[in-house]
Amino acid sequence: MRYIEIHVGFDDVDSPSGGCTTHYASLLLAKWVKRGLELIDYPNLTRLNPGVPWKTRGNGSVVIRARVESEDRAKDLFEEALSFIYEYLGAYSEDWKKYSQPAVAMYVGEVEDRIKWFGSKALYDIVPISLLELLLDKVRGRLYYSIPGSGKRGLIGAIAGIGNRMLRGDYTYELVAYRSPDYIGSERKVSKESIIAMDKLYGRDTILNYDYETDRPLIMPHGPDPVLLGIRGEEPDILLKAFSKLDIYEPVPLAVVYRTNQHTDQHLKPINNLKEAYPYRSIKIYAQVSTKPRRILGGHVLFKITDGSDEIDVAAYQPTGGFRDIVEMLEPGDLVEVMGVIRPPSSRHGRTLNLEKIHVVMAKPKIVLENPKCPKCGARMKSMGRNKGFKCPKCGFKSKSATKIKRVVKRSLEPGWYEPPPRAFKHLMKPIKRFGREKEGFPKIYRPGTVVLVEGRSLSIRS
Repeated sequence: MRYIEIHVGFDDVDSPSGGCTTHYASLLLAKWVKRGLELIDYPNLTRLNPGVPWKTRGNGSVVIRARVESEDRAKDLFEEALSFIYEYLGAYSEDWKKYSQPAVAMYVGEVEDRIKWFGSKALYDIVPISLLELLLDKVRGRLYYSIPGSGKRGLIGAIAGIGNRMLRGDYTYELVAYRSPDYIGSERKVSKESIIAMDKLYGRDTILNYDYETDRPLIMPHGPDPVLLGIRGEEPDILLKAFSKLDIYEPVPLAVVYRTNQHTDQHLKPINNLKEAYPYRSIKIYAQVSTKPRRILGGHVLFKITDGSDEIDVAAYQPTGGFRDIVEMLEPGDLVEVMGVIRPPSSRHGRTLNLEKIHVVMAKPKIVLENPKCPKCGARMKSMGRNKGFKCPKCGFKSKSATKIKRVVKRSLEPGWYEPPPRAFKHLMKPIKRFGREKEGFPKIYRPGTVVLVEGRSLSIRS
């Protein structure tokens, strides 16, 4: 039998009253898997540019990739997904259309290059509606989409997720467990001690489970959304083992394993000069420190960098804790690689890079000038005044030709990579501990193992 490849993307399926795009997609996925849908990948959770000012929380879209027997079957799935958006958002808010711009999109066949380009751009840049509309004109016939709300921003995310197939380069996984509706809004009932124990067992292959400095779990969100917890890591089997070690004192009706670009730094676009550091863009650049860092009211640390022809501010904010102490050690002339989102200028400040990590490439040697030593007794001589030479305070020796001696002082700051504490990490930021563990690719057609857990039991995936 000849199968058709489909890619069904969703974004902005939430409202101020509740809901979550991954929760909506997980409920739909569980229905489809129960009915025998053949997945060709884990569901993809793609985090897009974190600098987008109108994002909701983590700016993530979800894509379900599968094979079906016919285009009629594909259209039925699309209509079911669209119908479920109305049902899902209606359960959380009667006026969700005021706040949300949800979208469902489905691409039939192998994803074409222009959609891949669109998805890549959305990782680090602002994508205007005008660019979306140009794309829609080019891909008629193979792309189905609908925007139930009043705007198209969700459609940008849904199509960008479809374009980010993650077949080349790095990726990670996340197991997300969801709450029973009766528990949403209440305190999450997961044992802190079991999270610590899980981290001790699987911390090498999982990512940012616990902040020991503040004694705070990091796998649980705050607020009334449907997510109970999320464990991120290198491989699905590790996440399943880690999840099984947690002591959870409330029902877990559903859990899903996603393949994702989280903690890969894929949002950082390398640029060659600061003229390309546009507002809301996520970038990384090699530059020279041009001013001594200073700590301002609120505890933030600011300094400037230059590429030789342009200059911008860089900020390490108060929540980054001891990371600011490292930043304060920088000196003008140091060569650094900085990375983060560009904050637009205002009446109070210029363009500012919100610092995520820093690579100190070269710490400029610190040179101090010292008075010469007396050639007769070895004591340190003293200046007799400008251009008048030096005199030894111990034996009285004088010299008009003696000059100050240059001495290189060892810097406290060593070249290397520096990052903020775990609590300050955003979804896409790659921890230093993942350096050297990046993956290189993923099969185009893949039959995943356990993807969906319903009340702790794995749903079988059709092969």
